[in-house]
Amino acid sequence: MSEDAGRRPTSSDSGERGAEVSWSVGAVARRVGLPAPTLRSWDRRYGIGPSARTEGNHRRYTAADIGRLRLMSRLTATGVPAQAASEVVRALDDDAVAHRLEADAGSGGSGGSGGDEAGPSASGTADAIVAAAAALDAVTLASLYRLALRQWELTTAWREVLAPALREIGRRWSDGSLGVESEHLASELLQSELRAVVHAHRQRLPGPPVVLATADNEEHHLPLLALDAELARRGISSIFLGSRVPPSAMVGAVRRARPHALFLWASLRRPTSEPLWAELCPLDRPITVVLGGPGWPDNVDVPDPLVTVQRVHDLDSAVQVVLDEVEGPERSSVSKGRVV
Repeated sequence: MSEDAGRRPTSSDSGERGAEVSWSVGAVARRVGLPAPTLRSWDRRYGIGPSARTEGNHRRYTAADIGRLRLMSRLTATGVPAQAASEVVRALDDDAVAHRLEADAGSGGSGGSGGDEAGPSASGTADAIVAAAAALDAVTLASLYRLALRQWELTTAWREVLAPALREIGRRWSDGSLGVESEHLASELLQSELRAVVHAHRQRLPGPPVVLATADNEEHHLPLLALDAELARRGISSIFLGSRVPPSAMVGAVRRARPHALFLWASLRRPTSEPLWAELCPLDRPITVVLGGPGWPDNVDVPDPLVTVQRVHDLDSAVQVVLDEVEGPERSSVSKGRVV
């Protein structure tokens, strides 16, 4: 018979913690559905272990410790490396761990390692990405990016995992709690993974492509890569011009490629009088320009009646607008020469 058989945890187990109930490793293993050797390994290697002691100085798990184990299990259940998972768990206080577990349960996650465990939420994977970036753990970062792109549809992965992680990394860089090297590593590795999606799905398709570019002073282009990857996944041809393309060169590409649409990304504030519109005026055919990112002004005055401008505010709507253009929607309700 094991040391825990027929035994109920009592307040005397918690030593100096007074009335708090605690459990031995064997009891916790059965409670969370994880082998006792795994619990001991997590304690020894990653510091995710018991925090209470009995009067005889035996270590015991508290309810808060069990919550940390559950979150650690949920993160590792879908492939998050244990080191990155432990960094996420240790970075959260007890209330934050409890809140995350409740959010995961409410989101209907599935999977897990047994017992009553569920798979990690998108927010947990985003947390792990931030932790891996902070640790400059390139191997874990790449693994987490691939995990997110495999587990969710690309647009969902971007909305629920990748973009939130990048925003948090940027916020920490801005307040000085994270170095710029972490931000650069996170961005560069994500670019590599998104380009891998493009290469895996891109086909040489007949017909006009979609031209993707940033505004001429813009260096930030990860959202543009995400759109390129999703278009490739859907079998839509595109020409990715990337960052800092001068308006004259962009218009030259439009004239030669004769695309379905031109998508432009800007995170930096653009002038109200956009030089691109003057460059586009001599075009001899209608074109839809799709503007994405917070840099564009609210009111865009386009002088050419052949140019339609559409604003989008997320990846999902950008994909839908491009699909509408490629698939030839009814355009009678779309007014030329203005923002719709």
